[in-house]
Amino acid sequence: MPGGSWAGVIVLAEVTLMGVAVVGCALNQDRIIEVGRAVGRRLHIVPPLPPLAAGMPIERIAADLRRIRPQALRPAVGTPYSRRQAVIAAYDDALLDACRALGVSTELGLITDALERESERLRAEHELQKAGVDLG
Repeated sequence: MPGGSWAGVIVLAEVTLMGVAVVGCALNQDRIIEVGRAVGRRLHIVPPLPPLAAGMPIERIAADLRRIRPQALRPAVGTPYSRRQAVIAAYDDALLDACRALGVSTELGLITDALERESERLRAEHELQKAGVDLG
């Protein structure tokens, strides 16, 4: 080095380190994003992940809803009252499963009054349809 200056060597080292850092970030971008999201959730900057459904897949629940719904809405003539009530209870259970799976809030499991329950059932159906569930 002319004049004994290390400035050129230091600049070369800095440029090399910057290049290595850029390549390292490019190769590990998924991990960096994952860590950033985890830190953001920890600091309450990024919303938490929605809870995972512990039950059946939503596709299966939606198929159950499409299968049970016609029986719940229009029972066959001569169907005993106890059978109609069982079908409606099964439909309500499937609605609750779908609401839990998609994070749709509902009070369907808490309401005992028949008229209020029907109203909440309709509201839950509407919210599920807005969330993309095809009820048929």
